[in-house]
Amino acid sequence: MTRPGKVIFITGTDTDVGKTVLSLLVMRALAGRDAVYLKPVQTGCVDPGADSDPAFLHRHLPGGLPAGMKPADCIHSLRPLPKAPLFAGDPVDFKSLVDFITGYAARHDTVVVEGAGGILVPITADKTMLDLALTTRSSILVAGRAGLGTINHSLLTFEAIAARGAGCLGAVLLDPTEAVAETDRIENCKAIELFSGRRVHGVIGRIQDPSHPDPRHMACVRRLLSPVTD
Repeated sequence: MTRPGKVIFITGTDTDVGKTVLSLLVMRALAGRDAVYLKPVQTGCVDPGADSDPAFLHRHLPGGLPAGMKPADCIHSLRPLPKAPLFAGDPVDFKSLVDFITGYAARHDTVVVEGAGGILVPITADKTMLDLALTTRSSILVAGRAGLGTINHSLLTFEAIAARGAGCLGAVLLDPTEAVAETDRIENCKAIELFSGRRVHGVIGRIQDPSHPDPRHMACVRRLLSPVTD
């Protein structure tokens, strides 16, 4: 079994909140360390080399994915339907999914796992993304929207994580279109921290070029990683 904190599990408060962008920034922050990226369950994808989340990282990480990996190597279960894994095709073998992650963890110092959707998305009839994070003894990092609705969604996500006693690194909010006023960003961050007791490390705004993210965004990610990398 992996040691606590060796696996960083990036989840969302919803689908399409920015988990893949946050995964990219985390992997960039871990450059020079023995870290790999996995997307154990990839839904809504036909060609892993072209339209998968690992393909996005492969295009925008300097030198591509680390350890000589290709996008398909990062995926255990590929599903063309854009649905929760439970409904996206043949049943997922949960044990094999766990073994996929822990196998990489046995060979590398850090494994960054990007989940599918939110933390309670069902993988099988009785297992969710949270079960996967718990079984692999992951530290969970939450990606949330910066705008309206994020307080409720973030607090419910943190409540589910706390109820199961999972390790948690806090949250990062994302505002890719720079549509949220600064006052609203600050208020949302404060409310989430006040009611959850968890740290909101900052807001990631528009990234003009994913291959060259803003140094301020990178500084935010490096700070949040300090508990598991120091």
